[in-house]
Amino acid sequence: MLLTVKEMEVLCIFHAGTLPATIDLLRGAMTTPHQTHPRVADIETLLGKLSRMVDGDVVCLAFEVAK
Repeated sequence: MLLTVKEMEVLCIFHAGTLPATIDLLRGAMTTPHQTHPRVADIETLLGKLSRMVDGDVVCLAFEVAK
């Protein structure tokens, strides 16, 4: 699975040791009462990708080519 640089940044911030724990932590960041996390769009796309992972999947970083 390819992650954008922004998604990888969020993953580094919210990594909790295991996939289920990381997903729970990301969901918690999305449901903090009376607050909107400044990286909500990146968190949402990362959650979608991580939620679809199966055993043996690998996470890689995808760089955009400078023009």
